[in-house]
Amino acid sequence: MKTQHEVLMEDPEFRRLVSIEALVVEASEVIARLMAEQKLSKAGLARRLNKSRAWVTQLLNGRANMTVRTLAEVAFALDAEVELHARPPKWKLAGKPVGAGRQPVVFKMDNYLMESPLAPEDLFRLETGMTSTQEDLASVKSGEDPAHSEYAA
Repeated sequence: MKTQHEVLMEDPEFRRLVSIEALVVEASEVIARLMAEQKLSKAGLARRLNKSRAWVTQLLNGRANMTVRTLAEVAFALDAEVELHARPPKWKLAGKPVGAGRQPVVFKMDNYLMESPLAPEDLFRLETGMTSTQEDLASVKSGEDPAHSEYAA
């Protein structure tokens, strides 16, 4: 018997929409994190971009069309650079071992927000009991990028 997630992921249009929304959310989270690190308000970012506060709000909540050019302009205003990396969609890698090209799910915490590259597939997996042991987590050394660790949560 298929889960609701598996049924939805069979629909190419659903996968397309999930892919688009995941990227929009990730870009918005990057901008929000940079703003938080700099203790910069929406009004402050709007001034730097010569835009309205409402435009910044729409950009962050996904209602404004965030082009690559817009993302680059916002990153520049926040004294940052954005790098793009492509990989096979997570839904294609479902059920494959970590060594088979699957990227581990990594949570990053800072004082302002929690970031997670979770897609609906990963949320489903976490709800079904996918966990890391203390031994797995202890193997990630301080200063090591957990995204490249074999035992990332």
